[in-house]
Order: sequence, then C-alpha cells, then structure tokens
Amino acid sequence: MDLKDIASAVKKFAPLLGTVIGGPIGGAAGGVLAGVASLFDKSPDDPEGIVEAIRTDPEAALKLRQFELEQKTELQRLAIQSDRMYLEDKQSARQREIEVTKATGSRDINLYILAYSFVAGFFISTIVISFLIFAGNIPSEVPQYAVFLLGSLFGTLSAGVTSVIQYFFGSSKGSSDKMKLFSNNMNNPHI
Repeated sequence: MDLKDIASAVKKFAPLLGTVIGGPIGGAAGGVLAGVASLFDKSPDDPEGIVEAIRTDPEAALKLRQFELEQKTELQRLAIQSDRMYLEDKQSARQREIEVTKATGSRDINLYILAYSFVAGFFISTIVISFLIFAGNIPSEVPQYAVFLLGSLFGTLSAGVTSVIQYFFGSSKGSSDKMKLFSNNMNNPHI
C-alpha cells in the first residue's frame, strides 16, 4: 500500500483532503498525512494501518470531514500548488517544442513520426481486431500468451494515442478551467 491507497480511502469522506494526499506534491502533503494518521492513532509510515483504521472506524467520516474543515485553507493552498506543478509540466512540454523549433529552424520530426506511429498502430489494430471478431475468424485454440501479448500491445497503443491527443490538443476542458482559475488566483493574491 502507498499514498494512493490512503488517498482513495480518505476521498470517500473528505474529497479535498484525499486529493492533496494523493497529489504530486509529495513531501508537502506529509504534514497532512501525519494529521490524518494521528486521527486514528497511527504512524504516517504505516499506510496499511491507516487505511484499515479508516475502513473499520465508524466515526472515520466525521473525523476526516472535521479535519478537512479545520485545515481547509492549507489544503486549498496545497491543491493549488499541485495544480501549478501539473500546469508547469504541461507548459514545459510545449516550451520544449518551441525551443527545438527555434534552435533547429524546423520541428522535431521524431515527435511526429512517433505520434503518427501510435495513432496508425491503434487504428490498424482496432480494425484488425474488429474484423476478426465480426468475421468470426478467431481461432478457437489461441495460446493464452498470445492473447496476453495482443492485449498488452493494444493497451500500450491506447495509452499512447491518449498521450498524443493530450500533447497536441490539451488534456481536457477541466485542465483549461484549472488554468483559468489558477491565472485568476495569481492576478488576485488576496483570494
């Protein structure tokens, strides 16, 4: 078990608290994790014990919600810090592309070859799998390892296509909304 497991258990009762614990800010959430652990008389170094205590304590929801309300300002600051790190990561990927173009005078062809390969591989494998299923041409004695390998390949291609779309078109409207909120908070430091 790790922080993600604790975050998942906490999110059920205190969403903001769970988001901060499971976010990418790591050490900054250590104080929050220590506070959650102390609610259940556990050590922050014992994720299994914390998750088990949350599951078995009938007052877990009340304790977590109360802790979240008491720490709301700090939790919001940490959530904003987490979003800032995420947005800076996205910005650095786009900035990399700009820097390469400036330095070489042309775009990085390898990036596009890789992107086209993932997209083409995904669609070709989708078409082949669909054809085999609908045409009934799947042999009845397919070795288990072949099914596993094909599933792994298809999963990798699916994840790659998702990453390509996120890189070239942005990840989602939610990220756009976070960016607007983040920029509004930066323009008005008294919020």
